[in-house]
Amino acid sequence: MTILTICSDAVDRIAISLSGTTLFANTADTARQMRALANQEGKELMRRGSWEKLTKEKTFTSIAQEEQTGVIPDDYDHMLNETFYNRTRKREVLGPLSPRDWQAQKSILATVLYDSYRIRGGDVLMIPVPPAGDEYAFEYISKNFVLDENDVEKAAFTADTDTSILDEELITLGVIWRFLRAKGFDYAEAFRTYELQVSQALARDGSKRTLNFTQQINYGRPRYPGVQDGSWSL
Repeated sequence: MTILTICSDAVDRIAISLSGTTLFANTADTARQMRALANQEGKELMRRGSWEKLTKEKTFTSIAQEEQTGVIPDDYDHMLNETFYNRTRKREVLGPLSPRDWQAQKSILATVLYDSYRIRGGDVLMIPVPPAGDEYAFEYISKNFVLDENDVEKAAFTADTDTSILDEELITLGVIWRFLRAKGFDYAEAFRTYELQVSQALARDGSKRTLNFTQQINYGRPRYPGVQDGSWSL
């Protein structure tokens, strides 16, 4: 479904008109507002959760200096915590360090034993300084929620033929309640429906771990220790 179709569907549901058959070449107020709201919705929805469709992996080879330049991808929005690992040495990179913790690590006399990091100024900073040649990897959320007609990713809708990487129904519902609010209409029910659908989508997105409130860990052992499933000797 293209952004033109999404916005056409939205105006149909609230019984108004785009005043034309195009969106981005359309100078009518409704069309201009719809495309602006669609981009606002896409950007805010992108940041609502760690959507699996926007999750990517970044690998890089370390250089022997604190600042690992050029590591942050162009489409980077934010890193997924606890996914940063040194694959060469098979261990986690701790962090992100707070500014206070970073300055404390830089000031103490003791040698820092474990790889730690923070992001500052658009670069990854690491302490202790890693050796050159180690392979690192982390996962991050891409800010690119749009595909153009050639399936090239981008961070905003700019043409009628663009499509959304995120759920198109959520974009539609988001455009509807935002339009109603902008026009001063009652948008409470439209907003409630939107929030419910977003919550359900986040709950379904990707695979989920089973929550264990007993704080017991099963390390692959049978449900009842010491009792095999069958073929008992009686």
